[in-house]
Amino acid sequence: MNDFNKRYIEFCKPFIDSITDIYKTMMSVELIADKPEISDGSKQIGDISSMMGISGVYEGEGEKRNFKGNLMISWSMDSYVKTAGAMLMEEFSEFNDEIADVGMEICNITMGGAKSVLNTKGYLIEMSIPTSMRGKELQYKPQEGVVTISTILKSNIGSVCVSLNYEDE
Repeated sequence: MNDFNKRYIEFCKPFIDSITDIYKTMMSVELIADKPEISDGSKQIGDISSMMGISGVYEGEGEKRNFKGNLMISWSMDSYVKTAGAMLMEEFSEFNDEIADVGMEICNITMGGAKSVLNTKGYLIEMSIPTSMRGKELQYKPQEGVVTISTILKSNIGSVCVSLNYEDE
């Protein structure tokens, strides 16, 4: 395994750990992760997605490198509505304005949890403000040559897909 691949795996794991912890502590829901896979961005990502840009500097093992990337968290509509209900401790039967920002909040908390772990490993991360997209058959297409790792996490309230890309500059 080359140095970049090792760093990429090291970079991705705290995001999965963070969202798993959010579901467990804030919603009493256990997420079970499928095997991560490399995504070319050509498959559908879900009905609702929240995304956040990542940039910063990696300082470790005698080197200093700039990096950038994206975190995207996606849900089917049914899974999103159930997730929002669990998070807000209220039952919802459909998407509405009251739950529209839940995905962005989960994205922000996920990033914060991962950032605190990655800072100890030499990743000095600058966070952006999360955004949200909603629609049928959304597809995500990263820049040419940028590797995206996607992991589907399953639970009793539905699945969530966490996609990350990371690139040395």
